Amino acid sequence: MFFIHSFLPPAGEIAGKIDQLFALRSKATERALKLRQPMYLETAAYGHMGRQPQTGTKSFTSRDHQQKTMDAELFTWEKLDRVDDIKREFGL
Repeated sequence: MFFIHSFLPPAGEIAGKIDQLFALRSKATERALKLRQPMYLETAAYGHMGRQPQTGTKSFTSRDHQQKTMDAELFTWEKLDRVDDIKREFGL
């Protein structure tokens, strides 16, 4: 649950629409932003906000000590893929 202070439209209406658009549970957010991918080295330098989303090839040692290589999305929280959904929901 979250709270919004707003005059128009009512805060409860905004919160309800956001709740319909986004799954705000911890696990759902983790999945939506792909936070289990190996991407944290890039986020440690030059800040992690205001960066362009990108894909990079990552090599790492897995929990079972296997060497793995995969393509990973970086800065997934900067993507604007839900803007049209928000505009449609709020009639913008």
